[in-house]
Amino acid sequence: MRLGVVVAVLYCVQFSEELSDDEVQRIAHMILERPFYDLTIEEQYDDIAEAVAAATWEDDLSWQPHDEPTVRDFLRRLLVRLDALRPWQEPPFRSLGFDRWAEFKSGALLARIRLSAPSQDRLHARLRTVPGDAEGLRAAVLRLRSGDEVALVAPPLPDGYEAELRVAPPHRAAAEVIEAFLTHTGYERERVSPVARRQRWGWGRRGP
Repeated sequence: MRLGVVVAVLYCVQFSEELSDDEVQRIAHMILERPFYDLTIEEQYDDIAEAVAAATWEDDLSWQPHDEPTVRDFLRRLLVRLDALRPWQEPPFRSLGFDRWAEFKSGALLARIRLSAPSQDRLHARLRTVPGDAEGLRAAVLRLRSGDEVALVAPPLPDGYEAELRVAPPHRAAAEVIEAFLTHTGYERERVSPVARRQRWGWGRRGP
């Protein structure tokens, strides 16, 4: 079988001299708070459990320093730790893809957000050019732990250090959604500027 999540885990521990219980705790925290490949926690858990149960692995793991029995033992302990942390919360945020892009593009503008360089900004690094968008906008559609669904929308490259925070109807009050965005993304409050309800224009667009 292909290892998927296990390979991602091993990249995170490839420089660890020992796959200790501290490393188990660190990777468990990543799975719960910063999911690999935007998978759900259940999907990550199931991938690891399937790998542990598999008699053989197809992937070449010779690049990492730990032998297979050590890795399998580490993964078993990781599953035990994840079980101990149940019930699992939703991650702080995860990507939803662009299936409902039109709803968010035409949705309510809540705030303008000052971005940092992608290497220093988890959300800026997630922005992707929206397939088929006539304006070439970049975006990330997210579900927050609060249940709110938002889109971070930025202009095409090479511009892009300001983004819009948009929501599709129906949605909670703007102040509540913005507060949830701040809480679950960790953005500094001074980087997020709420806009008046009547302001619906974006880059090069103005409306009533």
